[in-house]
Amino acid sequence: MSSIVLQDSQVSRKHAMVQYAPDGRVYLTDLGSRNGTWLNQRRVTSPVALSTGDRVCVGGTELRFHGPARGHSIHTAPQGATMVGFSQGLITVLVIDIRDFTGLSTRLPEARLSELISLFMRESGVVLAEHYAWGQKFIGDAVMAVWLHASGNLRLDELLPVFRSLERIVAIASGLHVTLGLEAPVLVGAGINSGMASIGNMGSDASADYTALSDAVNLAFRLESATKEIPEDVALGATIYDYLERHAEAGSLFSHYQMRLKGYPDPKPVHGINQSSMHELLARMEVGLSQADPPTVRLSLSREVRS
Repeated sequence: MSSIVLQDSQVSRKHAMVQYAPDGRVYLTDLGSRNGTWLNQRRVTSPVALSTGDRVCVGGTELRFHGPARGHSIHTAPQGATMVGFSQGLITVLVIDIRDFTGLSTRLPEARLSELISLFMRESGVVLAEHYAWGQKFIGDAVMAVWLHASGNLRLDELLPVFRSLERIVAIASGLHVTLGLEAPVLVGAGINSGMASIGNMGSDASADYTALSDAVNLAFRLESATKEIPEDVALGATIYDYLERHAEAGSLFSHYQMRLKGYPDPKPVHGINQSSMHELLARMEVGLSQADPPTVRLSLSREVRS
């Protein structure tokens, strides 16, 4: 991961992100900046694909994008029509759900419940943007976020933001009872899974909807549900657990189960870890990363300062 530092008082500390997708396209995402990110004089409100020659404005600075040639064309549709431009890629999915939401809805007035959900979703969205999530969705009392692995392989430097996001969102949830004057802390459960998916935009020019479709996403939701039946708060799928066991020596932090999950005919491996062990997991991942060869990232951006 590389950073571009701009000496511009109008630019936020974490203003925007340029990220490779598995199909070779490059996406621009605003990270909740105060003054916004602009692409060809249009404000960026969701991840958008860049083309060579595009002008990206952040604060008083204009950047000209020079990207690699695209390996294939993107399907387009008339303005306002549904756009379909999916590609296959490796993703990691994080699903976080508020525990006992039905109980909360019966104990809290409607206005207070809405305030709780709004605050939780808003602060979670900021965390996910700061940790380079490619996409995020809010479904009832659940949060789903997706990270892309452009190289086609899992890497510790790309998985650390997933678990750091989880740690911070857990802290946000546990602090809501103080902020809102609730009787007890708000608890959450989480499922994390990695796998191949079709990724792209299911929306329109006016309202893009970047999403990932695959069994990997479905399984992440089932893993989160599984945490209601085991003593652990977080459940991982086999692919991401196996990687962490090999590259971060994290196996001893987990409990292991074979569980029947809704929609699957055969039992699935479920690897559970408590939120109290998350700090140790992050430490082991950071040690593993420090011992790995550093990744090579190449971006071609020319800077033009606006007068």
